[in-house]
Amino acid sequence: MDKTTRMTELLAITSQLISCMERELELMRSLKPTELKQLQMDKVALADAYQAFTLALREPGEDISNVSAALRDELTEATERFQTAVQDNLRALKAMRDVNERVMRAVVQALDDKRAAVTGYNNRGSATKSRRQAAACPVAVQQRA
Repeated sequence: MDKTTRMTELLAITSQLISCMERELELMRSLKPTELKQLQMDKVALADAYQAFTLALREPGEDISNVSAALRDELTEATERFQTAVQDNLRALKAMRDVNERVMRAVVQALDDKRAAVTGYNNRGSATKSRRQAAACPVAVQQRA
């Protein structure tokens, strides 16, 4: 495959990847996690193809100067848009992770508060408060973005 064909294919893949990440942002903002799963699988496949074509363009062989200036400019512009989309996607994923961590901490705190508040009943049937500290519960939060 010559450099012009590879660059044309890379341009198409880059455009699809940008669209995919923009759609992912829309779904994250609208809180539709069920639709995100399929989209993320598509994004992984496109990212793999993007990486393969990028590596193929770096292989020695045909000189890139043989490729039309218009195609090179179009690919440069698409790459810049792609980098912007990656940064937007990363910010949104970090924000979602931060929200999830705060929710998890709030749930753990609520469970600890409830556990420490009432532990049983006395001989008259009244609720009694615990004399002991609530046990610490280990919690793991997924850190991958």
